[in-house]
Amino acid sequence: MGIEHDYFGVIESDASGALYWSETVEAGDQTVDVTLSVPGGVSVTDEALDVAQAMISTLEGLDMRAREALVAELGTAASDVTAFLLEIDELLGPELSAFITRESGDRDIDVLRSLELLRTVFHPHQTGEGDTFVTLEFALAPDENELALLTHLSMRGEPVSIEFLD
Repeated sequence: MGIEHDYFGVIESDASGALYWSETVEAGDQTVDVTLSVPGGVSVTDEALDVAQAMISTLEGLDMRAREALVAELGTAASDVTAFLLEIDELLGPELSAFITRESGDRDIDVLRSLELLRTVFHPHQTGEGDTFVTLEFALAPDENELALLTHLSMRGEPVSIEFLD
């Protein structure tokens, strides 16, 4: 059994009652894997699914908001964004400039603007003020390394946290 929604169609559930939906979406010049996931035994409201639908339809704006959250972390020396930038610089070294697609003269900003949005995961059961409703996964040169930054946003699109995956 699953649930039905105008945009997502029938969202099937597995034996544990978990819901899962996946689609590939075009967002500007990027192709992004978008998923929606709800663990078994947890309910999800139509409102939360409608918000997820709206965010998917404006994925470019959501991408921009997530990147702004990454840029805001640059001033914090102990942030995950700073750790990511140091690691990517060490890993790619002089080849880093080959992966920068937008140049402003500020290398850190250029790296963050050049990140690829790989995946967007919605958690429509997490609708509280500080809960992660959507996670955007970014990487620079994903074919060359496994480093990624996750930006977690609330149901209102506000930054909740940023996580560096190495």
